[in-house]
Amino acid sequence: MNSKNLKIILRSFRKQKLSSLLSVLVLTIGMASFMLIFFFISYEKSYDESWTASDRIYRVALEKTLENGNITTTANNYAGLSRVITDEITGVECATGLWIDVVTAFTPDHFLTNAKFFWGDTSFFKVFDCRFIAGNIEEPFPTIQSAVISESAALSLFGRNDPINEHFKLNEGWEYIVSGVFADLPENSHLKVDILISRESLFYYIANFDNSTSTLKMEPVSQSLEPAPSAQWLWRNPASYTYIRLKKNVDLASVSDKFQTIYGKYTRHLTEVGQKSNFILQPVKSIHTGSRLEHELSVNSDQKTNAALYLIAFLVLAMSWIIFINFQITQSVERAKEFGLKKVVGASSSNLLLQIILQSIIINIAGIAMAFGVFFLSRGQMENYLGLKNQLPVTPVYLLQFFVLFIAGAILSGIYPAYLLVSKQAQQLLSNKFNQKNDGFIVRRMLIMFQFAASIGLLIATTVIIRQVTFMKTKELGLTINQTAYSYTPMSLIKKEGATQKLISFMNDINRLSGVKSSTVSSCIPGKEINFHSNNIFPSGKPDKRGDNFGILNIDYRFQDVFNPKILAGRMFTIEDQPGGAKLVINREACKKLGFDSPEKAIGQFVMVNVSDYLSIQETPFQIYGVIEDFHQESPRKIIEPLLMMADYRWRYDVGYVTVLFDNSTGNNKVIADLKSKWESFFPNDPFGFQFTSETYQLQMKADEKLAGIFTLYTFLSVLLAALGLFGLAANSTKKRTKEIGIRKVNGATISEILALLNRDFVKWVTIAFVIATPIAYYAMNKWLENFAYKTELSWWIFALAGLLALGIALLTVSFQSWKAATRNPVEALRYE
Repeated sequence: MNSKNLKIILRSFRKQKLSSLLSVLVLTIGMASFMLIFFFISYEKSYDESWTASDRIYRVALEKTLENGNITTTANNYAGLSRVITDEITGVECATGLWIDVVTAFTPDHFLTNAKFFWGDTSFFKVFDCRFIAGNIEEPFPTIQSAVISESAALSLFGRNDPINEHFKLNEGWEYIVSGVFADLPENSHLKVDILISRESLFYYIANFDNSTSTLKMEPVSQSLEPAPSAQWLWRNPASYTYIRLKKNVDLASVSDKFQTIYGKYTRHLTEVGQKSNFILQPVKSIHTGSRLEHELSVNSDQKTNAALYLIAFLVLAMSWIIFINFQITQSVERAKEFGLKKVVGASSSNLLLQIILQSIIINIAGIAMAFGVFFLSRGQMENYLGLKNQLPVTPVYLLQFFVLFIAGAILSGIYPAYLLVSKQAQQLLSNKFNQKNDGFIVRRMLIMFQFAASIGLLIATTVIIRQVTFMKTKELGLTINQTAYSYTPMSLIKKEGATQKLISFMNDINRLSGVKSSTVSSCIPGKEINFHSNNIFPSGKPDKRGDNFGILNIDYRFQDVFNPKILAGRMFTIEDQPGGAKLVINREACKKLGFDSPEKAIGQFVMVNVSDYLSIQETPFQIYGVIEDFHQESPRKIIEPLLMMADYRWRYDVGYVTVLFDNSTGNNKVIADLKSKWESFFPNDPFGFQFTSETYQLQMKADEKLAGIFTLYTFLSVLLAALGLFGLAANSTKKRTKEIGIRKVNGATISEILALLNRDFVKWVTIAFVIATPIAYYAMNKWLENFAYKTELSWWIFALAGLLALGIALLTVSFQSWKAATRNPVEALRYE
């Protein structure tokens, strides 16, 4: 670029300040928005890529076909699978199995609640190459009491002290010694681990821990106490997360086929009763963005949402360049005489072309510089909003890619406006009629229609997303959870003599507190996934009816007082119903699955319940005492499952929840303070940590709320960009018709007639955009709503509202220019040329 061209370009900027500033503004909005969404999606797609050989790591999920033909697909698998894979399949380099548990870890001075705890094996560190900060990764569990913990867990339990060889306890007092500390697993991993202890240790403690004295018998371990891999109970209910790492250059299809051989070898007891299973090998890198199975370890995103965000990013970027092109075309037409004179005095077409493209590049570079500034300033706010903890990956490579993309866009967006002028002869450019020609007008009109079609589509999508989130947040759950708070049951009492009686005494005491209406104990609370299921449930005498998957929920007799489920027939449990008795309350869905024609006909009937724990399996007849209306245990994303409720204070993992119902007449702060005092007097070794149930339940909708927020922001930006683009086109269109307007006014046309004349075409363009956008948006939102078991309707008014909003915005934008033209003195208009 020579100094002469630069001076000409700068002079042009000064003459067209408003147009130039608007160009830089729209480019800044489009580019910054594109970068923010792109980085967020890149972060989502980067999950589990940090592992060495991540492309060879797979999770083995399970698709289980039950006796009645029902299919369930779960991220869990049979506990015996991980122990036989390497022996049975030569293409597998290593395999590991993880059993999740609910624990509180504590030292004399610190507690770690909600720890991400797993029972596993040494192979975990071969599949997932964690970085050890202290200890020996080759021998992570040197003794039966060894535990490996994360850096964050070490800080929570031991502060800044060296954690190696320090002691901590779990729940009922099982004591462990820290043998290794590993760096926290990456935030962008679906798998989070705070504490890992060997499965062998689990079975050793089960066999040798004296709960009455809280001591471990340290007998010499001559052989592993862990059951043999072929033990039937390890191949009955999926309870383990199984991961494998393949050898290099192994054919995945051949490995998948060999898994079916394993199933046939170890699960004859299941195939004999009509069950079938299919092992699904999921690439670990695809879990976060593509897996929606039961019992996922974390909340995953989905490909449809990411694809929609990609589309939005490119739409907003494209819209900014479209508007820029429209502004450039307007400027080029206005500079026709200038370029005509230059051609007359001998300027070459290539020189003029270069000048226009350079002007485009300079404006784009200004927009790029501002966009990068906006991105870096707003990145922190976006990370906080999405809860990413400074995780958006900003690398020089990414920034260079963006710069190259934006410069390419700058060059391409300058070519068409330049072509309009360079391709014309000098006499055409110097003609007074050139400005009235429609050069580029059809293209600009199509671009404006594209912008409004995109904006209308986003308006529809945003409205549907907000309606769905609102629907989920306000939908009747079937239970009352307002004014309730919950905590884990005291874990220090697990398996202790008199633990149940002490818990009952505590419940009786807090029920006498001022401000407490009632309290209950249950194995799960609304908002959390029921952690135990069984498909060995069938009406007495009808074993051929087994196969449906039932949730098992243990409750006490006050459950009705606290959560108030609707009783359809029979009754809930009462104080006379002894804990552990063979009585059932079922929900409506369970009533249907068990084959009863009505809730009333189910009362008094017997159901065979096959409940298993770690070491035993038992089949017991239970009598149905009540049927309640279905309620949402989890968010309306998930379908309501058949549910069996038992009166018991024992449950899987020995961990349950205490829930308290407050009286509205008393301040919650005072009640919680009194509750804390009681808790500490009964359970001094357990942390007090009550939380409001409604807040926990609403956490399930956080991801959808954030998605609604992103769509709302980008819909606003797209509408703003569309309005700016329309403003520029309307200004140019009105300017071209100045003389026509003056003549019409001289001949008696009213202001309203002039406004109608100028706005008519724009109304037509928005209408066409609406016709284009509506079916596309309808199809897209129908597909998105398929992610939800219970969903809002795609009502006609959503589409009508989006169309009317777009039309209203277009008319407001255009009418400003139209009003100026319609109220102008016709003498000035006729003298315009």
